[in-house]
Amino acid sequence: MEADVIADLRCKLKEVEEERLKAAQYGLQLVESQSELQNQLDKCRNEMMTMTENYEQEKYTLQREVELKSRMLESLSSECEAIKQQQKMHLEKLEEQLNRSHEQEMNELKNKLEKLKAELDEARLSEKQLKHKVDHQKELLSSKSEEMRIMSERVHESMSSDMLALQIELTEMESMKTTLKEEVNELQYRQEQLELLSTNLMRQVDRLKEEKEEREKEAVSYYNALEKARVANQELQVQLDQALQQALDPNSKGNSLFAEVEDRRAAMERQFISMKVKYQSLKKQNAFNREQMQRMKLQIATLLQMKGSQTEFEQQERLLAMLEQKNGEIKHLLGEIRNLEKFKSLYESMESKSSANSGALEDNTYYTDLLQIKLDNLNKENESTKGELSIQRMKALFESQRALDIERKLFANERCLQLSQSENMKLRARLDELKLKYEPEEKIEVPVLKKRREVLPVDITTPNDVCANSAIGEEVYRLSPQKEESHSCPNNLEDNNLQLEKIDSENRPGVILSPHKNLPMDIQPTKAKKCVKLIGVPADSEALSERSGNTPNSPREPTTSVNNLQPLTKTDIR
Repeated sequence: MEADVIADLRCKLKEVEEERLKAAQYGLQLVESQSELQNQLDKCRNEMMTMTENYEQEKYTLQREVELKSRMLESLSSECEAIKQQQKMHLEKLEEQLNRSHEQEMNELKNKLEKLKAELDEARLSEKQLKHKVDHQKELLSSKSEEMRIMSERVHESMSSDMLALQIELTEMESMKTTLKEEVNELQYRQEQLELLSTNLMRQVDRLKEEKEEREKEAVSYYNALEKARVANQELQVQLDQALQQALDPNSKGNSLFAEVEDRRAAMERQFISMKVKYQSLKKQNAFNREQMQRMKLQIATLLQMKGSQTEFEQQERLLAMLEQKNGEIKHLLGEIRNLEKFKSLYESMESKSSANSGALEDNTYYTDLLQIKLDNLNKENESTKGELSIQRMKALFESQRALDIERKLFANERCLQLSQSENMKLRARLDELKLKYEPEEKIEVPVLKKRREVLPVDITTPNDVCANSAIGEEVYRLSPQKEESHSCPNNLEDNNLQLEKIDSENRPGVILSPHKNLPMDIQPTKAKKCVKLIGVPADSEALSERSGNTPNSPREPTTSVNNLQPLTKTDIR
């Protein structure tokens, strides 16, 4: 069975190696096709650059023509706008005059209305006071007439002189009371008139405040209009000075020097257009390369995460297989125990039968004793072998448990490593995205060559090679840290694989269980770790690793069954 399993594992290993060779060939083909596509892309880019340069030159000439026509249109439109502005200003002035006249008329009418209201209130108050006085006089007249009537009646009657004197004093006091009441009423009337006058004055004060605010607004508007007129006057003065300077400038009259300067300016503009096109193309290429690098980083992170989940699935399958194997062994042992119990029950029944038939079999005692002795010896040997077998099984179970614990720790460390690598790659990709999003684009400093001074400043030109080299150098400097970041994770993976291959080649006779075997050389622990060597394991460790569900790229210690384990040697200290 073991030979068949080893042969199957070797066949699987050969198939995996063939698949790797095919994958390597496909990778070479993809690299070659990618290089061809890159060459074609460069050719297309060069063609596009030449075409864009031609189109930019044509665009520049057309822009010049369009600018001339647009200038003519602007001059015409400026004349139209000037006429419109004049008409608009005239209309605004007329509107302002009409508004002012209307406001003046409204203010006059408001003043007249306020005066009429005040006069009306005064007339109503005086009318009310007069009515009150008339009513009071009527009451006094009626009371006096009543008193005169009473006095005349009493005079006819016989009265004493004292009563007449008291009656006269009473009438005098009543007359004084009426005079005081009249004075109080007069004072009340005066108070009401003063209150009415104060309300009228308050209304006038409010109206004057409103008029003051309106006058202040008008003054502010006049001041703003005056400032605008001053600014416009200054602009017109500046334009007049510029026109006078242009009229007095000898270069504006046209000569050979100005023509040469114009030719050089046109050449520099064409050169600037070509450099601008090249810069735009390189910028797009840089953005495309950055996007590709971001995609590659995200793909690497997802692959690392998938690899971690795949190894976890393989570990689960391997543990399930071991569990099934242990369950089968337990069932087998239970069946043996049942068979032994049946044999024991049969043996006891045979002994009971032999004791019952002892009288009939007295002649065969010699043979029965001999068989009994042999049976006892066999039982003792069976008990001793059972004890040894149980001891060996306990040792094997203990060692398998230790191997499983170490394997579990190793798997947990590998899982943590893969998760940390995937998280690191995702964080790097996120960091690059944030850099592209928030960091401003670095300015390209173009070195200016110092030359001797000449008469014309147009002669000082920067060569195209210097600008191109500086731009390309800046782009390379900008892309270099990203390339280093993109190569850092594959280099770590390659170091891990090399370290694992070294450990596998050095420890080919046995299988070493160590939780730090997948770590690179630069982060190996300095402390001495114990490793358990299992004697009697097959020498083909690759077949055993394939049996446990791992590939040669990520080797893992094979899990042996309980029946295949041998006694252990003492632990070696590295």
